[in-house]
Amino acid sequence: MAKETLADQIYRKVADHTPLTPLAEYDDLKTIAALDGREVGQFRAFTGDKIEKFSIAEISFAPGMDYTNASLRSTVRYNIPHFACNYMEMKDGIQFDVDLYPAVDLALRQDYIDKYYEQLTDIYLQTRNASHFAWKLSDHAWTRVRSSPYFFMSSAAIKHKDDVCNLLHAYLDVELNILTEEQAVSDEESAQIEYRMNYLRKVLLEREPERQMVEKVLGKELTQRFAEAMV
Repeated sequence: MAKETLADQIYRKVADHTPLTPLAEYDDLKTIAALDGREVGQFRAFTGDKIEKFSIAEISFAPGMDYTNASLRSTVRYNIPHFACNYMEMKDGIQFDVDLYPAVDLALRQDYIDKYYEQLTDIYLQTRNASHFAWKLSDHAWTRVRSSPYFFMSSAAIKHKDDVCNLLHAYLDVELNILTEEQAVSDEESAQIEYRMNYLRKVLLEREPERQMVEKVLGKELTQRFAEAMV
């Protein structure tokens, strides 16, 4: 029996938490083909209670270079952080990042940090100081601006894959706890959340740093479609 992948683990955890409905608008990405015709990955997207889109992408950019992205975003009726992680496994190690991206401007909302991120404090501090991780800030200013104080980016040796996956699951567990407890916000706050979300989506599409690498494998048209689906 094939070992369960990180993508499968994340899907199962969310599906066990809430019923999910596939989003048919992404059926064209169920199988992703490279420019040379090889099947190199898949993209799955779902909606659910309070969830605008939960998506999982898997792509093998080259032999021994496998990428997984998972994203869970609530509808704008809820003031819930956006869980997202990127995981790249290569022959010589792992690169990853994970965060609960805030739905509001944290410079103006200390109460948001207190309310939503307290559950992450011990996890973040203990893991940041772990010897098997090499925590660092993102090189991209636009990423730092949209991130929470608990954004975690690191490299790790393959032998610490379980530690990496456990950290990603810990962030997802907090996201699902928040999803369970959160109540709908006012129309005014919902409009603010939607404005910020749409602006950040635009920034992500314009400034995605790995686009050129993806285009070499998938081509420009499919890369654009893939990028739009992921945000």
